[in-house]
Amino acid sequence: MKTDNYTVGLGAAMLLWSQAAFCIHNAQVALDVSAESVARVALYYDGKPLNDNNIDFPLRVNDISRRFEQTSLFFYLVGNVDQADIVFTENNFVLSQADNSSATISLNGHFIFNNAESSATQNLRMPVLKDIAQKSHDSGAKVRFVSEYLASHYAQGRYANVFTLIITPVI
Repeated sequence: MKTDNYTVGLGAAMLLWSQAAFCIHNAQVALDVSAESVARVALYYDGKPLNDNNIDFPLRVNDISRRFEQTSLFFYLVGNVDQADIVFTENNFVLSQADNSSATISLNGHFIFNNAESSATQNLRMPVLKDIAQKSHDSGAKVRFVSEYLASHYAQGRYANVFTLIITPVI
């Protein structure tokens, strides 16, 4: 009998202890989860991403106009916004002679978008594609540089400069 009382007492103690264990409040942790997607726009030239941020753009003498001139292939913008503005940071496009003389070639710079030319010193709003596979003539722009004077006006030599294109996502 003593063993039965001991067993009942032990069972009752275990039952009470297990109930007490359920009364302990669980620890809680609140996780504040967030994500931020920033505007991203990549520049593609001739359907390929510009990874090295440089384009070799030699100007040649046009057989008809007799000016130094070149029109690029299409530029496309790809990213996670609907539109972006492009513009060159320079207000004047001037090529300096490589031998450090004072000779220069002044250029006129233009964007060509939807077959219309606009100044490359003014913002051009362009569509931003979600994927380069969506490219078309309506979604790309070209850049055109033309010398101010005939090529024969300039001293013989090599002329060069670097111009910077800025892309600003429209949010």
